[in-house]
Amino acid sequence: MHSLFITSLLAIAPAVTSAANLVPWEISAVSTFSPSSYPASHPYSQIWFTITNPNHFVLGSTRFGDATLPASATNCSVYWQPHSEKPDGWTNTCERPAGAMIGKWTFEVLPGNFGYGTTRDFSLRITLSQAVVLGNGAIISHKYVGQKSFLVGDNLAGACGGSGVCSYGLAEKVQRPVLVEQGLLEAKCITGACEEGLARKE
Repeated sequence: MHSLFITSLLAIAPAVTSAANLVPWEISAVSTFSPSSYPASHPYSQIWFTITNPNHFVLGSTRFGDATLPASATNCSVYWQPHSEKPDGWTNTCERPAGAMIGKWTFEVLPGNFGYGTTRDFSLRITLSQAVVLGNGAIISHKYVGQKSFLVGDNLAGACGGSGVCSYGLAEKVQRPVLVEQGLLEAKCITGACEEGLARKE
């Protein structure tokens, strides 16, 4: 039976679950694009960003090496037809982290606070799901979530052309990387005896 065991994890592996030990995620680049209204153009808007998880947690050892929740980085993007669609609430899957399938990044675009338009005023709700097989064959899964707001005139800057094309990115004044405070949303034992697997040394 699947079971939540956050209390047990706090006792066995505090380095993994304690918010004090989570280093914030890092967004190194953000760009948005709004299309031209000229004839023969293709009217799609886009939001794109790069994010890194610098945290690397060792949950236990196995005969094949350490069972880890490793650091990772990925590129994320969403595009939509602004005359007929809004990306609000869509769950978008980011690119596979470089090197291996070591976690799944997804994100949602949420409406901003000032109504300036999706590419000028928005929040990103970002989720990282990670799972690993422990030394006894049990599988543990963690899900983290963080959110960051972006606004032209605050942390975004750019320009619009005569054709209606608008492009924005991180403003010069913004310290890079942009930090995203994340928290542990869920710790779950997918299958097997996870507590035993966490404690097991081989």
